[in-house]
Amino acid sequence: MSRTIELIAGLILLLVGVVVLASEPIGEFVRGLGIGDDVLAWWPVLLVVLSLFFLVPSLVGRQNRRLRAGMVIPGAILAGLGSALLYTSLADRWSAWSYLWSVLPFSFGLGMYAAGWIADAPAFKWIGSGIAAGGVVAYLVFAIAFGGEAFRLVAAIGILALGLALTIGGLADRLSRKSPAG
Repeated sequence: MSRTIELIAGLILLLVGVVVLASEPIGEFVRGLGIGDDVLAWWPVLLVVLSLFFLVPSLVGRQNRRLRAGMVIPGAILAGLGSALLYTSLADRWSAWSYLWSVLPFSFGLGMYAAGWIADAPAFKWIGSGIAAGGVVAYLVFAIAFGGEAFRLVAAIGILALGLALTIGGLADRLSRKSPAG
């Protein structure tokens, strides 16, 4: 079974490599068919639709729980990546990838968490939530650094709120330990 998966993964990578190398002639061919750039900007929808082939069976399927758990991870990655690419393609904000790359670890973390939920594997939930949180932190850090003034303002408010919540939580814990047991 693992050799079959290895073969399929290898063939997919070869296909992706060929498509990347031939992207200019493919683009010219598609434009030659009369398809405009405004329609071509929607190409990331293909990734989102492809993600549904993984996500729908993994969430509502009747297959083995481990198989379903394995399907949700690539589905989450494709959905996250497709959504981020769709945003940048439609808004023509490709410079946003200086911080949007963090959608990959975030999506992978969500997929790991969902896999842990499906397969009832607590370790996957913990690891997935940690990776997803790391993706959020990376997004905030790089959005603050490269995203412009609006991101700095939103991120500063978010950081202040998190700091306030942690401070209140820490104080509440200290105060509850010092209160007399009565």
